[in-house]
Amino acid sequence: MKNMFLKTACFILILSTLNCTSAQKAGATDTSETKTDAQNIPAKEMIEKGFSKGTLTASKSEGCPFILNVEAYKDNLDPINLNDFFNPDEVPDQVWVKYANLRMPSRCNDARPVSLLEIRTRKE
Repeated sequence: MKNMFLKTACFILILSTLNCTSAQKAGATDTSETKTDAQNIPAKEMIEKGFSKGTLTASKSEGCPFILNVEAYKDNLDPINLNDFFNPDEVPDQVWVKYANLRMPSRCNDARPVSLLEIRTRKE
């Protein structure tokens, strides 16, 4: 009886360890593939996924360091959480972006605040 319990406990422990290890590996490769593959996806496909073409420029205003201009709307946006996606020194000029409007006071006069949901570098 004791031997059967020990075998069962060892089997469950090994199975749990293998299951967790494979899930960690799958999660690690998914994020790196997403960042590199986004640059190779055609514009039509990115638009179908809900992304908009955008251009990031450094702002002269003290309140907002970057201005996001979305081509489809010709609107200036203040991405308040851009630092969550990029280091301030490594912000790309051209991006694919998904964002949500915010109902809060503007940090700068040039743009209205938005929260970035997803952002990817684009080549063009």
